[in-house]
Amino acid sequence: MWTNWVTIHESFGLPRVAQDCRTFLENNGIRVRLQLSRKQTSVYYLLQVPKAQEGAARELLTRFRKNL
Repeated sequence: MWTNWVTIHESFGLPRVAQDCRTFLENNGIRVRLQLSRKQTSVYYLLQVPKAQEGAARELLTRFRKNL
């Protein structure tokens, strides 16, 4: 069965914020995929979740950002 992934966060540079978001979502039961992409000299990270869990993941991510 195919899983449709949706990007809910993008960060540039160091992966610290993306990794923190990933850990928080995984601890709350959300499947997460962190993808690395390079364009010329820039590196950016895409935090992706399954489409079925997108609503819950966005809500949790908003709560995580407010607590920072």
